Amino acid sequence: MSVKSKQSHLTTWRGRRRSTRHGTTTAEFAFVAPVVFILFFGVIELGRGLMVAHLLTNAARVGCRAGVIEGVSTTTITNAVKSSLTGVGISGENVSVQVNDGATDASASKAGDEITVSASIPFSSVTWLPFGSFLSGKTLSGQYTLRRE
Repeated sequence: MSVKSKQSHLTTWRGRRRSTRHGTTTAEFAFVAPVVFILFFGVIELGRGLMVAHLLTNAARVGCRAGVIEGVSTTTITNAVKSSLTGVGISGENVSVQVNDGATDASASKAGDEITVSASIPFSSVTWLPFGSFLSGKTLSGQYTLRRE
């Protein structure tokens, strides 16, 4: 058998084999694609959740830094946190300010007292996915504590 006839024989066999596998790639994609997309969107949501948690912690730090100055009230601290979060596109957050783990107004605190600022937001209000409502009871939060000067 010559080299040319061997090549044509292999080409014919490969061609027949390919023709019997039409649709296999489509069927494999149909099984694998949902898993890949769920993993992909899960990674995006996890990254988004971590980013929002970091932004909440940073906003709490901004409010805490504003609150360690003598005579600053809880309202001023809350406004600093809200404006910090509004600047990055987050709204609807809950802000709490505690002095020495109590609910005293920050303007009544003395030097050396701990000012703790917490900011939280429901996860369902920051998710990008339409089916994020199953996490309706979950919240993301950030907290920061400094001593008053």
